[in-house]
Amino acid sequence: MYSLLIDTHDTNINLILYENNLVKDIFQKKSTNSHSIYLMPMIVEILKRNLISKNDINEIYVVNGPGSFTGIRIGVTVAKTWAFVKNIKIKVINSLEMLSCFDGFNDNQLLAISDNKGYYIGDFKQKKFYYLNKSEIDDKKLLLEEKINVNYNLVFEYIKNLPYINPHLVNPIYIKKIGIGND
Repeated sequence: MYSLLIDTHDTNINLILYENNLVKDIFQKKSTNSHSIYLMPMIVEILKRNLISKNDINEIYVVNGPGSFTGIRIGVTVAKTWAFVKNIKIKVINSLEMLSCFDGFNDNQLLAISDNKGYYIGDFKQKKFYYLNKSEIDDKKLLLEEKINVNYNLVFEYIKNLPYINPHLVNPIYIKKIGIGND
């Protein structure tokens, strides 16, 4: 059984191929503002180098945000379209949940993804996610995404307990409100 995790929430595109619930292959590519160019060829390549076809994928997992507004939409659109057209089961995981899948994680840590103006924060002890501007928090209290080495076998352990979703209901999530001007 093969499963594919599609993660486009950041400047990297990450594809993780699982075979029988274990990581079989990881394909990562830096892609600043070019996710739409690289994602589909990367999917073709990871399948090709593992000698499988798109018909061998039994489940799709997609990171649905928060993170890059356009990147997330690209990954979610590809995942939900593929799941719908091929009748493949799909699950979603948010980027902060995925980041919590590293060796040594404890729920007292505040995980964060930074953008130009602030941080998407995962507070796992209080089971909430929120956005704060840089002026609203001391970044020394945050464990930033750049310092986390995600263990994709732990990601699978997390995902396996999540429910399947109707592909039509898979949507990007955005934590911060979209403002006008320099808000």
